[in-house]
Amino acid sequence: TFASVIIGSGKGNLSKRQAVRGMLEGLRDALNRLPEKSGIVKVKKLILIEHSKEYYKLILDILHEFKSDKKVSDMDLKITQTKMKRSMTRWKDRPEDIPEQALPGTRITIERNRDIFVFSALQESAVIPAREVEVQSFFASGAAERLMQSSMLKEQEQYGQLLNTYLIPEDFHQLITDSETLTLILDRSTAAFPWEMACFRSAMGLRFFGPDLKLTRQFRTMLSSAPGIIPHRKGALKALIIADPCLEPELQLPGARREGREVVKVLNRYKKDLDITVVDRIGAVECDPVEILALMLNEDFDIVHFAGHGVFDEKDPHHSGWVFGRDRILSAREIFRARRVSTFVFANACFSAVIKERQATNADEMNRRLAGLAEAFFERGIQNYIGAGWPVDDDPAVAFASVFYENALSGEMLGESLSMARKRIMGLGSTWGAYQHYGQVNARLVTK
Repeated sequence: TFASVIIGSGKGNLSKRQAVRGMLEGLRDALNRLPEKSGIVKVKKLILIEHSKEYYKLILDILHEFKSDKKVSDMDLKITQTKMKRSMTRWKDRPEDIPEQALPGTRITIERNRDIFVFSALQESAVIPAREVEVQSFFASGAAERLMQSSMLKEQEQYGQLLNTYLIPEDFHQLITDSETLTLILDRSTAAFPWEMACFRSAMGLRFFGPDLKLTRQFRTMLSSAPGIIPHRKGALKALIIADPCLEPELQLPGARREGREVVKVLNRYKKDLDITVVDRIGAVECDPVEILALMLNEDFDIVHFAGHGVFDEKDPHHSGWVFGRDRILSAREIFRARRVSTFVFANACFSAVIKERQATNADEMNRRLAGLAEAFFERGIQNYIGAGWPVDDDPAVAFASVFYENALSGEMLGESLSMARKRIMGLGSTWGAYQHYGQVNARLVTK
């Protein structure tokens, strides 16, 4: 049983109707996010307490209205009313909090102030004090640039080790070597580096951060603006696939179209085992941006996959997003204006100079643009976002998406699914290192 007054409806705040609805939906969504077999006793009864007779009647009327009109979806409301005697009794002790599960692996925060990088680490059982590393930007950026432009695995080994040994403090190396998974908390500047391609030698051989440590990225700071609620489904998934949406010939990407069709094929293949609804819009004829915006605002998609051009406006990040034509951009703000947002977004959105003058310069800047675009989506409440830091080759990109979804839809964690996809295309240029995951390494699309 959970008892509370109506929160947030004081003078100058929400109306009683808004406050009651928000409270019910918040409780519903919190309960839905608890694991099914966690052993945690879930709240079954909510007691709303109101002293004012006028507001008591108003709240009761609102609850009956919600029940009859089903305005609070997925909730079967049973309403009773009781007048209670005043009591001065107070609880002496509050119930114990449910212990939080420790995040897996090692978490390293990396910040940058010009030529000074600051590293700090958090393990499951210890906090490592901050270390400063002063470098010459020429060498740091040079290693990153060569990794992004590399075509041979030998080059990636050489410059991946350089990125690791030159930038990361020596006393952090053992933390990374001993870790099964690695999460980097980055700012916009440090996100520009292809950390997925950093590597080191160990008793197990050469190990890359991305394929072997299942590297996941998170943001150093996140100022959230009205994050959406993740739609709850029991055993069902709904996916929207958008690929090559531009009408202008110079903006069309045949490889993106192939990727979209391959993703649809994989998702449809899993319909035998999973309850999946797939909505696909591939090619300019099918990609009416107004209709797609309506779909995204009116439907609850768990998965959104986009393959096409992207644009990032550093002066106004909220206007960054996916390109549907030279003068038609669906921004993160518009795409996820809905209260309910997707659990997972995969955006193979390259930043091309064809879209906007000086949009793409060097690989370092493209990586920063990806981080900015991912951050714009996270501000809307997206939990996991995969994007490409630089233009990828068509064949490896199609294979990567296919292997990723095959594993993710089989119940593997996103970190493991990405690891398998990266390993599948290693040796086919630098495409495997371009994909960056912002979110949680242990998140899943479906449970096993």
